[in-house]
Amino acid sequence: MLPALPLGLLTLPTRPVLLLLGLWLGVTLVEREGRQRGTGSSLAVDALWGAAAGYLAGRMGALLPYGLSSPLDLLTLIRPLDPALAPLPALLAAAGVIAWRWHRHRIPWRVGLDAMAPLLLVMAVAWALGDWAEGRRYGEPTAIPFLAALGGGSRHPVQLYEAGLGFLAFVVWHRVRKRLPAPGSSFLLALTLYSAARLIAEGFRAESLTWMGFRVPQLLAFAGLMIGLVGLARIERRSWNP
Repeated sequence: MLPALPLGLLTLPTRPVLLLLGLWLGVTLVEREGRQRGTGSSLAVDALWGAAAGYLAGRMGALLPYGLSSPLDLLTLIRPLDPALAPLPALLAAAGVIAWRWHRHRIPWRVGLDAMAPLLLVMAVAWALGDWAEGRRYGEPTAIPFLAALGGGSRHPVQLYEAGLGFLAFVVWHRVRKRLPAPGSSFLLALTLYSAARLIAEGFRAESLTWMGFRVPQLLAFAGLMIGLVGLARIERRSWNP
């Protein structure tokens, strides 16, 4: 675990640094993908607006259910990259803002999703590393000394598994995406690879929501995997039968 980064006279919290680096790299890749698809830098700006809206919505979703004792407590909503975020409100707000901007600028949604794919993969890796740095989302107990040490002394470092598999997914996506020129295929490839990574990593997670004996995150990952594979198969079929 590495909750803080000592940099001479400064000590910075690791998680915010990782998330900011992930956002910077992801937006840079979105801009590159957008330029290759003829949209210029507008998709990168859309990503930044979506990230800002998602962060505020996630903070509100995490804090407002507990109530605010005074109006000054609203200032905590904009505290930089606080770890307390509600994922669903954050994702819905980010998707809504980005979709609105795409509609306003007349950007085809398949082209937009393809350009956003690297941002999603990079942020997933950064988030997993941030979880490991702060000791969040523990893994199952393990007796393997090396893995136990990385996991805090007794558990699988499942966050590192997730980050490693996510990085592998990004590398494969980066190498294969140009072979899938049809709009939407790049995003579906990223969805397939990341869902496969989560499906594996969640098998080592200790604290996981279950439904009818199944782990909900694995069910969602399996659904994403099927959606990605079926979508890619349909696109490939259309390319062979124009």
